[in-house]
Amino acid sequence: MVYLLVKQTIRDYYSWKNAFDKFHVYRRIGGELSCEIYQTQEEENQLIILSEWSCIEDAKEFLESQAFEMIKKLEEEEPAIIQFMPARAVS
Repeated sequence: MVYLLVKQTIRDYYSWKNAFDKFHVYRRIGGELSCEIYQTQEEENQLIILSEWSCIEDAKEFLESQAFEMIKKLEEEEPAIIQFMPARAVS
């Protein structure tokens, strides 16, 4: 298991969320197990998306897919920052 952390700035949360939800099936087929979306307190249009994937290979494959390219373009203001995180915390 691996976590994928994405930090993304968007124009409008509700239109972004509506479009993001349309890709739910593609994310699941790609190996996503769960997904949580957080809005930062400082800037409500800055999102932190934490998703859990079955394995790092599935997550990397999804990041290279056409579906992810379409997700990145959803109401995006700035390029997304993407990081992989291990399933276990360091301490």
